[in-house]
Amino acid sequence: MKKKRDKNKMSPGRNLALTIILGAFIAIMVITLFNLIVDYAYPRPEYNQFCNGTNFGRVYPEKMAGGIVEGNTCCNFSKSLQEGQDKCYSQEGQPVFEYDNYGCPSSIKECDLCNKEFDNATKSYNREAFFIFAVIGFLLIVAGLFVTLLLIQLITLPAGAFLVIEAGVKNFDDKLFVIIIFSLLISAAVYLALKKLGKFK
Repeated sequence: MKKKRDKNKMSPGRNLALTIILGAFIAIMVITLFNLIVDYAYPRPEYNQFCNGTNFGRVYPEKMAGGIVEGNTCCNFSKSLQEGQDKCYSQEGQPVFEYDNYGCPSSIKECDLCNKEFDNATKSYNREAFFIFAVIGFLLIVAGLFVTLLLIQLITLPAGAFLVIEAGVKNFDDKLFVIIIFSLLISAAVYLALKKLGKFK
């Protein structure tokens, strides 16, 4: 009976290996779960929400100034039209033209700023997503530092670290902001780790 019980009992090395493998798999599932929750609760801006394509049938002039329309007939150059285009481009917009019967641009109907609005919304989303992932990741790292169960540490520490890194990747355009926040998070994590290891009282 004792021999049978010993057979079912795993060696310490095998038990540790299994714990590491389980921890890695569960950490991946935790990362995926948090990504799904954030994406469901706080969806990313969609391009079609800002630019529905209704104005993009004839955004660019089909025949620019000097282009042949019929035979030798050319579109006349318009200084005011050119200035309107330049002004719209300077606002990061896309001019939407009115056309005459010859297919020449006659005026600018509007300056469509949907691309700029979408870009601004995406940047705002990335910054807010950065905070969400950074906070969740940091809390998981703290939890991993203060729990004693090895399996929980193997789940929370790598999952937290990955989420913090993912936070930085999501907001990589705002480099200075990410550098400052990352520096603070790293300093706090190192301090807590040293405190846990008994380096600080």
